[in-house]
Amino acid sequence: MKTAILYLSKHGTTEKVARIIGDKLEEKDTELINLEKVQPSLDQYDRIIIGGSVYAGTVNKKLTSYCVENETLLAQKQLGLFVCGMEPNPDKQQTELETAFPKSLQGKAKATGFMGGEFILEKMNFMERFIVKKIAHTKVSSSNIHEETINLFVEKLKE
Repeated sequence: MKTAILYLSKHGTTEKVARIIGDKLEEKDTELINLEKVQPSLDQYDRIIIGGSVYAGTVNKKLTSYCVENETLLAQKQLGLFVCGMEPNPDKQQTELETAFPKSLQGKAKATGFMGGEFILEKMNFMERFIVKKIAHTKVSSSNIHEETINLFVEKLKE
């Protein structure tokens, strides 16, 4: 099965999670594609996994636009959808996941997941660091990637 893992990653966490997913799929024919750099032809793939990062409760608008523009073709593929973020509340995590992708794709997806995230202060600009320090009450970089959620996500895709 030929798989494309499409992602948008501002500070690298979504790319890191995309790589972990790709490694856990253990398939030779898997490509990681940064949508910031490449707009791939989706026809050549059997499975498409799409991931983005959530900032202040919303996913990158480019990701949402990409999904809407390619909704018909994406709905014909085996699909996995995920987001990365640092929201600690499970209900809000679910809301962030649901608002990131069109409802039609969510219903078609074989696997979905909120994969956790990271605060990488060194990669943030002044305003981002200021907001994170105020809202998250942290002065150091931190990681909270949900390995178990990633494992469940990959297992669902393999079924």
